[in-house]
Amino acid sequence: MNSLSGLSGDLKSIAEVIGRDQALYLVSQCRRYKTENRVGRGQLLLYVPKLKKLTAEHNLVQALGYDNAHKLSTVFGGELLVLSHCNQMILSTRNEGIKNMMRNGFSITELVDFFNVTERIILKIVKSACCGCMMTDGAVGNDGHIGTFLGFE
Repeated sequence: MNSLSGLSGDLKSIAEVIGRDQALYLVSQCRRYKTENRVGRGQLLLYVPKLKKLTAEHNLVQALGYDNAHKLSTVFGGELLVLSHCNQMILSTRNEGIKNMMRNGFSITELVDFFNVTERIILKIVKSACCGCMMTDGAVGNDGHIGTFLGFE
């Protein structure tokens, strides 16, 4: 299981059950709830249904798959959990995924579609992995993959 460092409270408890990466993914999928007269990003609240109410249509199953939702329902069934935002951790994990997929030959278009981000974000992340090489936006190798241009392949 991945390191749980940087996680706290209910999120750490969730990560102990389903793993760090799945817990962070869950945070990225949760709706934010704002209360009247409050500013900021809002709270992340997660209701975990009891096992008998866990169906294939439940948002927890849709986000994590039935196996992980079942694990959470077994441990936290009927509870309302308060999660931390973890924006920096989520972005860091996403960026590492983008770099790894680029190394494995995925094209910019595939990454844009998979991560639902712009081409500019992908180029910025890959450029940061290049250790300061000179690159202009849109620079690609002969095969149309930026990974070839950057020497990932």
